[in-house]
Amino acid sequence: MDHADHVAATAREIDDLLAALAAGPLSAPVPTCPGWTAADLAGHVGWFSTRWRDHLRGGDYEDAVRPADVAAPAGDEAAIAWLRQLTGDLLAELRAAPPDARVWTWYPPDQTAGFVARRCSHELAIHRYDAQSVRRTCAPIAPELAIDGIDEMLDVLSLFAYAKNVGTGQTVHLHGTDDPSVLGAGAAEWFIRLEPERPVATHEHAKGDLALRAGVSDLELLLYGRPPLGEVQRFGDESLVDLLHQTFKF
Repeated sequence: MDHADHVAATAREIDDLLAALAAGPLSAPVPTCPGWTAADLAGHVGWFSTRWRDHLRGGDYEDAVRPADVAAPAGDEAAIAWLRQLTGDLLAELRAAPPDARVWTWYPPDQTAGFVARRCSHELAIHRYDAQSVRRTCAPIAPELAIDGIDEMLDVLSLFAYAKNVGTGQTVHLHGTDDPSVLGAGAAEWFIRLEPERPVATHEHAKGDLALRAGVSDLELLLYGRPPLGEVQRFGDESLVDLLHQTFKF
């Protein structure tokens, strides 16, 4: 996926997220985020959107807003309008910024608007799924976006979200069952070695201690600790599913 794809995906996920939240009371619980209500989810997405909007506008680490500093107004209609404004602001900044524009990010190797667009597309896809879980209308993540999301998780997020010294070299093979003629041969397969410091992942077909076989949307949802929509076949050491959730902390 390129920058334009990530921005387009962000726009799509925002629209679907807002539609799901607006479809009922914000007091409803979020099944995929135990302890949260839809209002809590709206507040989190509002903070996320505010933070990246501000960074795209030139804000540095010291300027980053804290979650406690961003609060939705009282009342469901007001809260939805507030979130629509913030996500709209974020999207406008993403559309205006060239992919190589200098932007502060928490990932030292990539300090660009392209990184932000990619991060927003994946964060908001997961939270769109969370919002839809409130209304029992969950839809899968688009295959190309799910593949890129798994790549981001293994290569980028793992730098900060990997619990060190939990993995000791165990291996996991992720096998996406989506049509390879559409996605490209090998794009939907990963071989992951859970090393103590961080995972080592490659796009290849190889035998692991555990193999997980499903559509790429369900594989990404499983890695993010969300219930998949379809069956995920498991072959080998199934205890490694729990280990995956221990090692990746989002």
